[in-house]
Amino acid sequence: MHKALREALANCIVNTDFYFPRGIVIRKDAESIILENPGSIRIGKEQMLKGGISDPRNKALMKMFNLIGIGERAGSGVPDIYSVWEQQGWESPEVMEEYGPDRTILKLSFIKSADKKALIKRNLQKKPDNNWKK
Repeated sequence: MHKALREALANCIVNTDFYFPRGIVIRKDAESIILENPGSIRIGKEQMLKGGISDPRNKALMKMFNLIGIGERAGSGVPDIYSVWEQQGWESPEVMEEYGPDRTILKLSFIKSADKKALIKRNLQKKPDNNWKK
């Protein structure tokens, strides 16, 4: 899991468009870590999720990370992150893009998939309270 988090952070940094406002934002709460960086996904969201192609915006930063053993140029980082989350039984990561200004957001949830399904099922099974007056 730690390697997947390092990969997510490295991806966030090496794909940041430093000319856009708001910079890199990383938020953590009890249920998730959200990594946001300015700039769109250069290879497209579908290709990023599939893997196999790498096009870092900041190649010098990528080289620095490679020298200390973080990240790789094979384009397999994001699929590896998804794989780790699946192995842990957590909700699948979410990749979102915003435009105007461009922003890429990766949400890594620590909620077990089964827990979420059970919570939804429990909420659906609750009977409505019919004791209210008209």
